[in-house]
Amino acid sequence: MSRRCTLSLFAAVAFLSASCDSHSNPTQPPVDQAAVQLAAAGASIISAGENHSCAIRANKSAVCWGKNGDGQLGDGTGANRSTPVQVVGLTNVIAIAAGRFHTCAILMNGTARCWGSNSSGQLGNGGGGPSRIPVVVNGLSGAVAVSSGAYHSCALLNNGTARCWGFNFYGGLGNGSTTNSNVPVAVIGLTNVTDVEAGWFHSCAVKTDGTVRCWGRGTSGELGNGGTSNRTTPVAVSNLTGASDVDGGGSHTCATRTDGTVRCWGNNQTGQLGNGGTANSLIPVAVTGLTGVTALAAGGAHTCAVKSNGAERCWGSGTLGQLGNGAIASHSTSVPVSGITTGSRIAAGGNHSCTILANGSARCWGYNGSGQLGNGTLSSRSTPAVVMNYP
Repeated sequence: MSRRCTLSLFAAVAFLSASCDSHSNPTQPPVDQAAVQLAAAGASIISAGENHSCAIRANKSAVCWGKNGDGQLGDGTGANRSTPVQVVGLTNVIAIAAGRFHTCAILMNGTARCWGSNSSGQLGNGGGGPSRIPVVVNGLSGAVAVSSGAYHSCALLNNGTARCWGFNFYGGLGNGSTTNSNVPVAVIGLTNVTDVEAGWFHSCAVKTDGTVRCWGRGTSGELGNGGTSNRTTPVAVSNLTGASDVDGGGSHTCATRTDGTVRCWGNNQTGQLGNGGTANSLIPVAVTGLTGVTALAAGGAHTCAVKSNGAERCWGSGTLGQLGNGAIASHSTSVPVSGITTGSRIAAGGNHSCTILANGSARCWGYNGSGQLGNGTLSSRSTPAVVMNYP
């Protein structure tokens, strides 16, 4: 989901320093300053959850908009917002990730904050109820990136390992169990990681050798290992090398390769694998005719990408306008997002999509029943709309 979110701005610095997964709050070691500077150089990041969106401003504060019934906008209220509102008390943000009913962020000091629903421990603060303002994720240090699934989140640490917390019925935390955890736990056997992403109920990571590992729910083939079993520890994605980025959607996964092509696997009911068909695939398949990709985002049942020339393309479910091509229809191959020529970051939510342009402004399109497009209305759109009051 955005994950990259969904935006892997920190891949190059994923193995620079140390971390801790204690249930207490230890003294935080300083984060490697090279990691911080490179992460901050990514400027604005945008993330799309199921029905809300969040982004980082140039001053490293955060704003969110859309559905807010569980406090996932972090503004201290439970009211939906159709334009961006400030996340209370959050500064020095370098990464943000919107889940189903919660949101998480990484700060420049390598610690994390989460807010919203805490039904499965997804706030990572050791328990308790939901929070409408950010709370500290227990025992997490050295974090440089975060990604949120439906009810869990995972963080990439700058020593190349990963921690996850929250819902674990299918093994999405990767710690060898199916018990929820309200504090971060280490993903077993996972090292040399450059990107970690949470799908709705599964998680995946890219390693420095260009291979990918996934864990959690696998019933639609979203783990990419040739099977449909759930896995509580990472398994290798079959027939995939040269990966630079990965993102998990509702029940599918996609990866960008260093040659600018994309591979997807898992559920393909609405064409979200982009290979021209609608049959699920248990192993990666090539997205037809797509090259020069620099950023990627997997949503509930659709996928979007940014190309090196600034154009954007989406594929999969489009019945709510989430492909952004001016139509209300699904497509099993990629279609151009209308009017986008300078895209730099992309995010895909439950049924909407958002992007950051080269000038720092934001656009969103698709379903807008909760105001998640940020344009001051509740009307859905099949073409990009300007996000108000951003940047």
